[in-house]
Amino acid sequence: MPGKTGFEMLKELTDYSFEIILITAYDQYGIQAIKFSAIDYLLKPVNIEELKAAVQKAENRVKGKMQNYELENLLQLIKNREQKSTHKLALPTLKETRFVNPREIIRCESSNAYTSFFFSSGEKIIVSRPIYEYEELLAAFDFIRCHQSHLVNKEHIKSWVKEDGGYLILDNGDEIPISRSKKENVTQALIHLK
Repeated sequence: MPGKTGFEMLKELTDYSFEIILITAYDQYGIQAIKFSAIDYLLKPVNIEELKAAVQKAENRVKGKMQNYELENLLQLIKNREQKSTHKLALPTLKETRFVNPREIIRCESSNAYTSFFFSSGEKIIVSRPIYEYEELLAAFDFIRCHQSHLVNKEHIKSWVKEDGGYLILDNGDEIPISRSKKENVTQALIHLK
């Protein structure tokens, strides 16, 4: 390498998200190769079979890391789901502050600076806060904004009627309009409906 050695270049890097196979004409760099966690250390002239074996080792290590990453991701999703199932949302009313499980909310409807929460039990709670304050909070619980005045829990969507401009029918029979500006968001959200 012109100007510096491969080891000097490696010392300058901050991200080691790759595997290293060292190929050199000098046999005194074995210890340094170990320090950099090299997959293999090959001397020139390179034996093709040794090179193929080293590349195969690198591929296996990358696949192993990907499997570990996928497992970590799955465990994180499970952990987040468990946390979501116990999470409570505070709804301040005139008389009290109610703590509710977001999964029990079917939908939210805005009326100026007020938001009405409709529950699977049939109960309705009115809060003197605008709907946009709840949109981001409830997005983590699979709520989608299908209209300027409506947030809907994806778990309670029964069907999407595409005529008359489009609307959603919920488990409780409510029909919720879909605005033109939100149609693409609703489409994307419902593609991933589980």
